[in-house]
Amino acid sequence: REESLSKVPLSVTALGADTLQERVIIREQDLAAIVPGLVIKSGQNQNQNSFTLRGQTLDPFSGASPAVLTYLNEVPFTGGSSSTTYYDFSSIQVLKGPQGTLFGRNATGGAVLYTSTLPGSEVGGYATFRAGERNFIQAQGAIDLPIVPDKLLVRIAGDYNKQDGYVRNLITGGTLGDRDSVSGRLTVVMRPTEAIENVTVFQYSDFGGTESNGQLFSFYETGQTQTSAQTGITYPLTSTLHTLYGLGLFPGVGDGPAGPGNFPGAVAGYLAWQKANPYKTYMAYDLPHSADSSFLSNTTTIEVGDDTTIKNIFGYQKTFARIPGILSGSPFASLDLYNSSGVAVGPPGGQVFRNKSISEELQLQGKLAGGRLEYIIGGFYNYATKEELIPVIVGGELAVPAGQVLYHTRGTSRSRAVYGQATYDLSDAVEGLKLTGGARYTWETVGMTPYADHAFFVGFPEEKTTLKAPSWNASVQWQFNNNNQVYFTQRGSFRAGNFNGAVVPYNLANFFKNEYTHDFEVGYKFSGFIGDMRAHFNIAAYKQIVKDAQKSLYAVVAGAPSAFTVNVPKAVINGVEADGSIQLTNWLQLGFSGAYTDAKYTDNIVDLSVATGTPGFVVPFDSYPDAPKWSGSLYADVHLPVPEAWGEMRLRADGFTQSSTYFSNNNYSITPGTKLKGYTTVAARLSWNEIMGSGFSAAVFAKNLLDKFYYASGYVLGASGGMNTAIPGEPRTIGAEVSVKF
Repeated sequence: REESLSKVPLSVTALGADTLQERVIIREQDLAAIVPGLVIKSGQNQNQNSFTLRGQTLDPFSGASPAVLTYLNEVPFTGGSSSTTYYDFSSIQVLKGPQGTLFGRNATGGAVLYTSTLPGSEVGGYATFRAGERNFIQAQGAIDLPIVPDKLLVRIAGDYNKQDGYVRNLITGGTLGDRDSVSGRLTVVMRPTEAIENVTVFQYSDFGGTESNGQLFSFYETGQTQTSAQTGITYPLTSTLHTLYGLGLFPGVGDGPAGPGNFPGAVAGYLAWQKANPYKTYMAYDLPHSADSSFLSNTTTIEVGDDTTIKNIFGYQKTFARIPGILSGSPFASLDLYNSSGVAVGPPGGQVFRNKSISEELQLQGKLAGGRLEYIIGGFYNYATKEELIPVIVGGELAVPAGQVLYHTRGTSRSRAVYGQATYDLSDAVEGLKLTGGARYTWETVGMTPYADHAFFVGFPEEKTTLKAPSWNASVQWQFNNNNQVYFTQRGSFRAGNFNGAVVPYNLANFFKNEYTHDFEVGYKFSGFIGDMRAHFNIAAYKQIVKDAQKSLYAVVAGAPSAFTVNVPKAVINGVEADGSIQLTNWLQLGFSGAYTDAKYTDNIVDLSVATGTPGFVVPFDSYPDAPKWSGSLYADVHLPVPEAWGEMRLRADGFTQSSTYFSNNNYSITPGTKLKGYTTVAARLSWNEIMGSGFSAAVFAKNLLDKFYYASGYVLGASGGMNTAIPGEPRTIGAEVSVKF
């Protein structure tokens, strides 16, 4: 239901259409600078994105589901392994903390809700054109067509986005990280009666460009070890990259003129050069990205009397992505995503992901007890399939490759759930006091089937199991006057277990269990005036406990580089989040937001003896990934003093900062060298809206205005390939924008 954010007992950030335009939010990574505590993590490249909230994340190559779910028009969006398209949204909402009652299993960190704009009742629309550095071009727009006024309304929207990447491949002359996408969306609203509304949304998107491949960040020398202070065990570090290319074992490979398989100084020389030249790289070939996505949602709302509503939400998605990669982030083909025979033959090759999902949700919403009791009950069904084809070759440019493997599996999940939630208004007894309670029960059947060419097909049976668990929510909120609210919330949720495809199934040990979490949150919200200045302020403190946390670990298993998900016994996350703004004058608004996150594994030893077939192999999980301790932003919005007849001129400046992060779970044992430094960026936008009373507006903007270098995310491959990579953040980018509303 639509509610005032200042009266919701939940930590939430909501961004309207105007804010999305003012901040130039055109892709996932742009959200991180607006919502402190939200981490947008890239995997091997910029297209493999996952969201992290309150330390709840999804590791690369994990068999787990995302901990922060995304929804498009109330349909869980399983977009696969490609970025999405950001255009013509009426709002984006970020809900923090476990959301298991209304938003389903797996939302143990939160949910990100996208809502596309509905058609208006009159002919109208907008068009926006942006251009900037690195041949940046974006054209987007929408038009409303009231076919039958108030009865049949249509909106057609589209987006085209193209830009060269900011990393130059010196071998090929091309760039990595190019964006080239086109998307269209059709929305049809039918209102046959005043009590019935049906909304159908169809969207198709096509993604091209090139991958923003990670760059070599650290590597392990042959014979290198590290002793864990927790276990006292000395772990031999995987050294595939250095052994193949750093010891001169292969004549002409690893130490020669710059080129495929060669670099002066071999691996160590290349790493030093890469650190000094972060926006350049030497890779044997470019990495074309190819993906497409189809999305359909249909929402029917039927008003049954004044206090009861029936709502049905149907969703269908189909996605495809082909993602090549040079996993060493260097000219050395230590781990590349292709094979020399079979499928994905020859470079660039690539992983292939095919996803399908169909969902159905039926709700009954209403009020009882004279409107004091608001309730919602419902049922949910989802069936999804996921095919993953991951070809890996070691030493691809050698006369005889050191090894190759193909992981090729088909996963299925069938989810069924029933839920209910109610809020009771106790204002008759205590003014402004409300109690909320909700529960959900989910049955999840997951399965995995290997294809005949799967590396571990022999001895890998078709696997299937049914999991079940409850989720819940209980809160008390006291709106003790129109401007102030305090609340306490306690929630619980889970993330469904599943099977690992990229590991030998020793005694079916490739299965990982459900992850369970519960939290406690207390908050205060203010919305009103300080003197004659409009202001708002929110603060929330929380403690979240996670048991059997689903985390990825990488290792060489049966001679093959493998990635699999395990259950870490316990983690605890404590944090505080705050945001606020004040309208100091009629021409100046100041605002801030910030997050403190203290995430730790408190029971962190995992026995991998069975999963790897190596007796006595235990590993401590000693670094918590994707959880900067501090992050925050400041902004100033200035309305320039120009005559009213000119229109509105505004200057907005935003600063964002975050402290250091790890990108592995095992920095102090089997994967050292996985810590990224903190960074600070500044963005600015000067706009002239409704120029001289017309429908035209114009703006100039800059991202990373001070051109600060930083690494946006890392990719841990140390335990399986002997190296780790990181993706550099975008350098300063300046652009201009013109738009028209009609």
